[in-house]
Amino acid sequence: MRYHERFKEIRQQKGLTHKELSEGICGMTTIYRFERGDTAIAAEVLYKLCQRLKVSMQTLFIDEESEYALIDYYLDKLRDYVYFKHPEMLKLTLQDAKKTINERPGFDLKYRNYDRLYRVYTAIDLRNDDKYAQAEKILLELLEETKHVQSIELEIVNTLGDLYIVMDRDEDALALYHKHRNRILDFPRVNGFERYMIKQLHYGYATCLYNNFSYVQALEVCYKLLIRIQENNSIFYLGKAHHLMSLIYVALKDPEPAKEHLAKCEAAFLLEDLDDRMAYHIQIAKEEIKVLE
Repeated sequence: MRYHERFKEIRQQKGLTHKELSEGICGMTTIYRFERGDTAIAAEVLYKLCQRLKVSMQTLFIDEESEYALIDYYLDKLRDYVYFKHPEMLKLTLQDAKKTINERPGFDLKYRNYDRLYRVYTAIDLRNDDKYAQAEKILLELLEETKHVQSIELEIVNTLGDLYIVMDRDEDALALYHKHRNRILDFPRVNGFERYMIKQLHYGYATCLYNNFSYVQALEVCYKLLIRIQENNSIFYLGKAHHLMSLIYVALKDPEPAKEHLAKCEAAFLLEDLDDRMAYHIQIAKEEIKVLE
């Protein structure tokens, strides 16, 4: 029995309707579609629903592959909150995963590199709380442990590079990206959460090169980022890439391509409803282009 089916069975045993169970937590259709297996459900919502049912989340995963199903569930949710920027949900899910998986015997923590990824996401949570030294310590330790484990190693590099940028340590970030340059730029085509990770790596690398006045190299990485975006469409990174390329051409004192990329940037952010949020940055670029004309 799959966990959404077990959830339905428990709800029926408790004598609760969709309306009674969902009240104040989520919509009735959310539960209805979840029980049918049509859609997943957010970890924090499922946690609250289980509290109302007076059962632990682990109860839903008691079939013969329960530990693996539960680890899959938590990894997917953690990555979701990391790559779509939900810091509060990341913190809550890390706490819940610690109680449900890490502190309970019998779980294979090596499955899908759960143990290492949990530490990576813990470092991100620490970074979000401005605990930079603790986050860096975890990531540097992980980097030593995961040599030659390419996808995990690059996820750590991505997180550490982003941490250095947040800390205004661009030289350290650039040295890190240079060290792993070939792996970043030649990483095979991927799906799932890895596609977000590899785009972040390209963008972080290009930004550091731009900040270091290495404009031609920054453009090279940006063009490779555009290829990645074509493989797995991401309007948000399309806008960010064209904005950065516009700034690079401004630095190269070439207004025509700068205007072209800025127009593409505006179009992308408009599609993502981010035009208001990015208006200030776009206006600054327009003013710098105007000075060149």
